[in-house]
Amino acid sequence: MLRRSFLPPIPEFAISADLLSSAADALIAGELSTCATLLVKADLRPLREFSFLLAGPINPDIHRQSNNPKFVAIPKANRPRMPNASQSMAIMVRDGFRCRFCESRVVIKDALQIFAKYLPNEARLGNTNEANHFGLATLTASIDHLLPYSRGGTNDPTNLVTACGPCQYGRNQWTLEEVQIENPLRFPPIVDEWDGLTRLLKLKSKNALIPYVET
Repeated sequence: MLRRSFLPPIPEFAISADLLSSAADALIAGELSTCATLLVKADLRPLREFSFLLAGPINPDIHRQSNNPKFVAIPKANRPRMPNASQSMAIMVRDGFRCRFCESRVVIKDALQIFAKYLPNEARLGNTNEANHFGLATLTASIDHLLPYSRGGTNDPTNLVTACGPCQYGRNQWTLEEVQIENPLRFPPIVDEWDGLTRLLKLKSKNALIPYVET
């Protein structure tokens, strides 16, 4: 039986997204103390545990597979590995900055970097899964190939979708058919006021300074 995603998202996806959105507004307003508090609240361990279920060891009940896929890798030839930055942004805008599988709200990678620039302790950008902020790591948007790149997938927009971390990394190199997940492009994207925290890009400049307003 086909399904939309490996597992339905847990409530912490929406909770963390709301908190990160408020944290972004606080950072833009220069309210660093408020932003720090919100970032800590958004650092929800259940998101890490959920991610491990999908991106950790193969679980036949979740992945509907018992082993990694076996295939002959398609030569790279002239196929770029990933779309460029502007192409990736176009895909995320098309998809409403939501995972096209589980429909969770996601945030752009730049948001993670910007939070870490101003509040490195609270944003927790590390080299291991445990060292990374659980909310930001789980909700950071990625571009997923519906037909995996190693199996011949291209960067044509019809083969690309926005995905959250668990949905992206949980699929490994399996095809949609192999894990019995429906092609998400069969369903319309959810496009609303959610901006993926792109509003933080105004702070991306190395010279960007924000006033400090203690709350």
